[in-house]
Amino acid sequence: MISLFPLIPCNIVVSTSCSLLHTAVDLASETKLDKEIKSWLAFAAQKVQEVNALAKALSGERDETHSLRKFSLRVTNENVLKAAASLKGSDHHRATNVSVRLAAQQKKLGLPVLPTTTIGSFPQTMDLRRVRREFKAKKISEDDYVKSIKEEINKVVKLQEELDIDVLKNDIVEYFGEQLSGFAFIVNGWVQSYGSRCVKQPNIYGDVSRPKAMIVLLFMATNQSPRPLVYLYLARLIIFCKIDKTTTGD
Repeated sequence: MISLFPLIPCNIVVSTSCSLLHTAVDLASETKLDKEIKSWLAFAAQKVQEVNALAKALSGERDETHSLRKFSLRVTNENVLKAAASLKGSDHHRATNVSVRLAAQQKKLGLPVLPTTTIGSFPQTMDLRRVRREFKAKKISEDDYVKSIKEEINKVVKLQEELDIDVLKNDIVEYFGEQLSGFAFIVNGWVQSYGSRCVKQPNIYGDVSRPKAMIVLLFMATNQSPRPLVYLYLARLIIFCKIDKTTTGD
């Protein structure tokens, strides 16, 4: 990079573009995260360091860390590239207009004029948190883990039926995210979602794909109720793309 200072007569102030309030505090606490992926991430403390790196880059200094990700085989998925390249213009548009789809939906579901549903995530129970900890620690099998999730889904479905909700909902953000490749999950990187609610957000580090079916094992919940059930994948798309750090090189 060529130094810009000789070309600019005034001083330049380099800062973050927005508040770091909704960013996890320090990546140093993520001791179990894959080392290579960790080198690409940036929490609040690291973002401050990046600001400093950008300032130094303006004077000609270069940080090579960011360019290492370009050459990692873990970032690019050939199947995803081929699928994206094969997309046609028609793939971005629906074959029918919204009025036709609404009529078909109403014929299928028979919903009232103002159907009721829920928003937001259902609270995790202490038992479910325990099961997740045990599964991550490899103390229980995947079959036992999925069985526990099914049981929680059944409880939530039954509760919504008792409350006479028209469109039932289920969202298991972390479980669904774990089924996708290209995601990294953190342990201590809690960030504020709203109010006093905090979440651990999935982090995209490369091309995202679905290696296998995600809800086949959980589909039994839909079959247990005559009412429509909506699965929310990564509710509200709470995903941090913290990997794409601002480069100070090319």
